[in-house]
Amino acid sequence: MKKLLILLGVLVLSFLFLSGCGQSNQSAGKSQLEGQKSQENASSTSTKKLKFAMIIHDTGNSFFSVMDRAAQDAAKQLGVEVKFMGPKTFDVAQEVNMLESAVDAGYDGIAFTAPDPKAFDRPIKKAKEKGIPTVAFNTDAPDCGRDAFVGQDLEQSGYILGKLIFEKYMKGEGKYIITTCAPGHTALEARIAGIKRAQKEFPNIQLVNIIDITSDLSKAYGVIENAYTANKDVKAFLGVDVYSEAIGTFIQTKNLNGKVLGGGFDLTPGTLKHIANGAMQVTIGQNPYLQGYFPIHMLYLKKTKDISPVNINTGVEIVTKENVQDYLNRKE
Repeated sequence: MKKLLILLGVLVLSFLFLSGCGQSNQSAGKSQLEGQKSQENASSTSTKKLKFAMIIHDTGNSFFSVMDRAAQDAAKQLGVEVKFMGPKTFDVAQEVNMLESAVDAGYDGIAFTAPDPKAFDRPIKKAKEKGIPTVAFNTDAPDCGRDAFVGQDLEQSGYILGKLIFEKYMKGEGKYIITTCAPGHTALEARIAGIKRAQKEFPNIQLVNIIDITSDLSKAYGVIENAYTANKDVKAFLGVDVYSEAIGTFIQTKNLNGKVLGGGFDLTPGTLKHIANGAMQVTIGQNPYLQGYFPIHMLYLKKTKDISPVNINTGVEIVTKENVQDYLNRKE
């Protein structure tokens, strides 16, 4: 009887052990299948090629070609696609329409220039509602709802140009004229504000006028010539945009080197040539390559790592006759 009870106990324990092993194997198998499914889903997400839109306000302006090249460099590094687009000439309404179309098309992220303080509010709000990250670059509208801005401190850059011209070259006295290619453009208005702030430090410096030179260099020359004819006592012209080179062209053509001073923005070949030959004294660069490169990386990080975009100040590059050769030799 005792032997029979022992035998029954052994059989029960064996049955329980085998049942436990079966359940363990089933759980392990289930976990393995779930793990495989998770890996497959992750793989599917990672192999999806992200598409970003980069929208500017004027594709006819060769200045932006550097940003396009930078964005494509970033795209190759990250394995994403970047569509660079914009109106052929400066046109805020058309850029807004293209931005709205990009939101509707379902791009994974959008980088854009914002040359108007209010026009981009609606499309950026729509992008947010759809979960599309947005980064402004080059030109900013801080209140439009974009996630970050990559570009120069625009008001400060105007201040730096103004102070340098007024102090070092005008010696604290004289009259000057500001040239702009687009009155009302947010970036250019900020630079104008910076120049005016610098002027407050020099009571004997006087602003004569702010003139619209348009985005046509030939027309710009004529507008500057007319302004000088009407104000022969003007000591300097200060440009706030990429078309500043028209100032140097006018001064050089009219043999006014040394008599009339010139300052402006951006590092176009024409402007750098005028710095080298003395028709202009200073130009301010803003690192356009960085402005095209960083937004793509930030959009990518937001989509793949949920790392929020941050503001990046691309700084100022002060170019004068002393260092212009370095920039003439440089390739972006």
